[in-house]
Amino acid sequence: MFETTLPAKPDHSASHFIWLKGFLLLVVLVVAFLPVMIVDIPAMADYPNHLARMSILMRAGTPEAHPYYEAAWAPYPNLAMDLIVPFVGRFIGIELASKLFYLVSQMLVVSGAMAIGAAAQGRVIISGFIASLFLYAMPFAFGFVNFEFAFGIALWAVAVWIWLADRPLPQRLATHAVFVVVLYISHLFALGLYGVVVGLYELSRWPEHIENWKRTVLLVAGMAAPAIIVGALALAFGGKVGGNGTEWALSAKLLALVQVNGFSRYTSSAVTVVLMILTYLVVKHKMVTVSHAGYWIGFGLLCLFIVMPFRVADTAFVDGRVLLALVLILPAFITIKRPQGARGLVFVALMVGVVLANSSVTIWAQLSCRSDYRALTTAFDDIPMGSRILTGMDGPPEDPPSDLLLYPMYNAAALAVVTRDALMPTLFTYPGKQPVRPRPEIASLTVPQGGPIPMSELEAYAAGASPPVEAAYAAHWTRDFDYLLVIAPGIGSSRHSNLELIATGKQFKLYRIRKLADTDTESG
Repeated sequence: MFETTLPAKPDHSASHFIWLKGFLLLVVLVVAFLPVMIVDIPAMADYPNHLARMSILMRAGTPEAHPYYEAAWAPYPNLAMDLIVPFVGRFIGIELASKLFYLVSQMLVVSGAMAIGAAAQGRVIISGFIASLFLYAMPFAFGFVNFEFAFGIALWAVAVWIWLADRPLPQRLATHAVFVVVLYISHLFALGLYGVVVGLYELSRWPEHIENWKRTVLLVAGMAAPAIIVGALALAFGGKVGGNGTEWALSAKLLALVQVNGFSRYTSSAVTVVLMILTYLVVKHKMVTVSHAGYWIGFGLLCLFIVMPFRVADTAFVDGRVLLALVLILPAFITIKRPQGARGLVFVALMVGVVLANSSVTIWAQLSCRSDYRALTTAFDDIPMGSRILTGMDGPPEDPPSDLLLYPMYNAAALAVVTRDALMPTLFTYPGKQPVRPRPEIASLTVPQGGPIPMSELEAYAAGASPPVEAAYAAHWTRDFDYLLVIAPGIGSSRHSNLELIATGKQFKLYRIRKLADTDTESG
């Protein structure tokens, strides 16, 4: 007569699935951080340059100050590493301090992406997997360490902004002002990304703002005021933002679409294809939903990526950084339904496999470059203190090169700036970016930023040809420099009789430039 309703049985399979994903995410995170842990000096194009600058700043104003470079502090919006690492380096050494800063930057990116997921929907798994997969994307793998650190903070700032969405306005604006100051000091473009994302998030809540327009006016004014005040103060005290170069390039947009791995274009392309297939399947089977805020943020960042130049204020790969922000932030606003049965396990296995494969390629790349870094630093140990080292390369000038494994060697001569007080003419000393400058007596032998000069051009300069302005420092390279580092795979013997090979590696050859007096003595 009476029906007895039995309590619903708990879904143990769902619980086990969540625990499985959590465990796999932990494994993926450990493997993702491993490439940094297994090497002394992370192999990235800009990293040796940053390491040299940290050494110069740490010793500035002391009896051990660098003989060729000096500090040139100003309120530049790109000082995160420059303010932290030299101070920490006094206690633990500059190499370890720089490496820890880079590792903390990676942790900020991963945890920041997961924090947005927790704030937006209470979920972190998808954000964690995607952040692990893109931890060595091109902008990060090329050594844009200040940007990576600041971008991690920007992700946390977005998460906090969402968490405080319903809190009193003064509390939100005070927290926002703190993040604006920190982000401006750390990296201006990260501040811009933060501003764009929180602006898009607030636009997604537009119906609420219409109902309370007075509060909205105060909110907008409070959001803009800290950035305006900080920027005005910085300009008043000599702040500067890079140079004047701006370039929009369609080829850069296409390159940014396959930027998953900054050490292998083949791996990037393969991973991108797999991600496209997985995306197609989850959309086809209606397994994915995007929140209202997610649509606003995704569409807004996509439009910004399309219109953003490749180079802004002489800072390259800017549009790729916008796309990277889109990829790391959007998963926080996406919900993927758990596939049933074996299909769910296959889906998770594919995602984990892609992340682990991508990290494995990065580990291989780091180990491959580690031998060249070690061989080069060993060779530098035998050169005199205060030597002057020029970098050339066989083949056409490419930035980045088609073989991305060669890219970490572009600034490898900067390692001698640290250990041998050497002069490297292309050390980053760009006013508005780095608080370091060459001393006046050697300024003519330097350029604020640059790369290796093709050997065909160096040969022409040695024969009397005049170089362009950006390579003027190399006009008399056989006279003004002591060593020539030639990078490129499979390089042949030099055609110059005044070059003496003293060290070789898989990706480089180091020559001593014999001066005219040395040549005359040998011939006599």
